[in-house]
Amino acid sequence: MGSQEHRTPLTSPTEPKWNASMQFLVKDVMEDVLCVTVFDKGHYSPDEFLGRTELRVSDILDVTRDTPGPITRWLPLYEVESGQISLKISLVLFEK
Repeated sequence: MGSQEHRTPLTSPTEPKWNASMQFLVKDVMEDVLCVTVFDKGHYSPDEFLGRTELRVSDILDVTRDTPGPITRWLPLYEVESGQISLKISLVLFEK
C-alpha cells in the first residue's frame, strides 16, 4: 500500500496457505489501493511470478460499513493465465 511493503513467511509448496497478519497505514480512504503480488520462492532459480491483484480501500469501507469485522474476498490474479487469491480483510478507522 503506497510505499509500505510486507512479506509473508515461506509456505509449503503443496499447500500455499499464508495465514499472515499485516497492518497498513491508510492515508486516504477514498484513494488508497492495497496491491498484492504473489511469487513462488525459487531456491535455485529466480522467484516465479504467480500474479498480482488490487483492492481499493474504499471498496472495503463500503462493505464493512454494514458488517463490521473481517470480510473474505476471492480476487483474480492478473498478468497471468489464471489464478485467484483469498484475502481476509478488516478495516479499522481511528479519529484524528
